[in-house]
Amino acid sequence: MLVGREGLLASVEQSLDIGPASLEFNRLILGGRGSGKTTLLSEIAERAEASGMLVLRADAATPGLLDRISDAIAGARDRYREAGLPTENSESKGKALSGVTLGPIGAQWAQMPEPRPTWSMHRNLSELGRWAAERESAVLLAVDEMHAGERRELRRLAGDMQSITGIGELPVSLIGAGLLEMKYTVLEDRKMTFFHRCHRDQVALVSRAEAYRCLRQTIEAAGGRATQKALETMSGAADGSLAYKVQCIGYHAWAASGSPEHPVGKGEAEIAVAIADEDMQSKVLVPMWHDLSDLDRSYLEVLAELGGEAPVSQIANCLPDVSSRTLADTEYRLSASGHVERSADTTVRLTGPLTLPSITDMASSYGGYKTHLSAPAMAPGAMNRTRCNAPMPRAKAKCALNRGHKGPHRSRR
Repeated sequence: MLVGREGLLASVEQSLDIGPASLEFNRLILGGRGSGKTTLLSEIAERAEASGMLVLRADAATPGLLDRISDAIAGARDRYREAGLPTENSESKGKALSGVTLGPIGAQWAQMPEPRPTWSMHRNLSELGRWAAERESAVLLAVDEMHAGERRELRRLAGDMQSITGIGELPVSLIGAGLLEMKYTVLEDRKMTFFHRCHRDQVALVSRAEAYRCLRQTIEAAGGRATQKALETMSGAADGSLAYKVQCIGYHAWAASGSPEHPVGKGEAEIAVAIADEDMQSKVLVPMWHDLSDLDRSYLEVLAELGGEAPVSQIANCLPDVSSRTLADTEYRLSASGHVERSADTTVRLTGPLTLPSITDMASSYGGYKTHLSAPAMAPGAMNRTRCNAPMPRAKAKCALNRGHKGPHRSRR
């Protein structure tokens, strides 16, 4: 689903046409679960390939990113044999002694392959960049799931790309996609300055107008039809939500109505919305909720209890065992991840897709386990022994100190 992404796609195509001189030639696409990052990255790659660019695809979901990029390069050479892509074997070979003749004494020289090390990823990408430059084209490296990348591999990739496109000015573009948490992990790593300078696109939530247009066009393109009431019902439910929810609503409305033989009516639209809400809860919101630290969830629970919007001082009063510094760090992480937003008057509010009802519902799921035995008895004035659990990206751990501790976070007590 590419609902509302036309402007971003046009911007990508323009920057790729300009080449390394464009400030947006290298970019990162950031968004939450279900925002359509992977679909968008795939569409960018397909359009680039259709325009004649050499496209390399890889993902950083598990260790081995650099190997997968090398495999993508090898695969491209196999697919485009006639294009004459540069290889290790395309260099000239030296002469080597192949035999000796005695009486009369003589020597025979022949063209022999020289043993040489395999090209590094940096060398491979550089050679492909030179090949593309000669043809006034470009190489696109599309990397998905960058938020999960192994730190050492991402640093190596950042260093190589800085040398290739920044210093060498070769037309090799990196476009990566990842979760918003990259803002306070990869994008705060001082050894990855290349990524810091990449243009950033944050995939926005879908508006009602965009959902309406997308649903109508998609249904009609497939040979179906939806009534005005059905479109209003479906687009209203998708307003301010993720692209995944629009996709779910459209799919279930089509299936419920028996399209294209029968039009999608209001009844089928209401059924589709109900099913899509269940899908969103189980497949997107629950995993998103459990990705958060204990303190992040506590912060959002308090904000939900306060009606979804409250001054920072009121939030602090509801979390008396947490230091002001820790609360500020928590707000920063939640804001970077798109869960909250602070206004000029120091008021914080929920921004979704974790809505007030969904937070209340998920928080209540374990509320029944809370008893007077759930926490050890404490003397009056004693510190709460709940762990801080604040994320520590560089250490790849969570803070092991008690909630509300003074000083910096620590991964060990």
